[in-house]
Amino acid sequence: MDIKKGDLIRWIVDYDIYEVDEDGVTPANPIYAYGIIMDVSSKDSKNAVVCKMKHDGSYIMLHMIHDGFEIISSSNEEEKP
Repeated sequence: MDIKKGDLIRWIVDYDIYEVDEDGVTPANPIYAYGIIMDVSSKDSKNAVVCKMKHDGSYIMLHMIHDGFEIISSSNEEEKP
């Protein structure tokens, strides 16, 4: 799925708990951060500038694969040249 300006995304920033079993320790109950895609790179379509949905509304750059964000809701906006 291609990312576009206006898409609502989320990504894991931490985990609430960690579970222990015979295979080791695994994270459980992810804690998510949310944001809106403000711009998408013309060089790498998986790289985006994101406005975090927090009280400060700061901007960050995230990569869909490396930072593992997922699209929650896609905008219907068509890209215009």
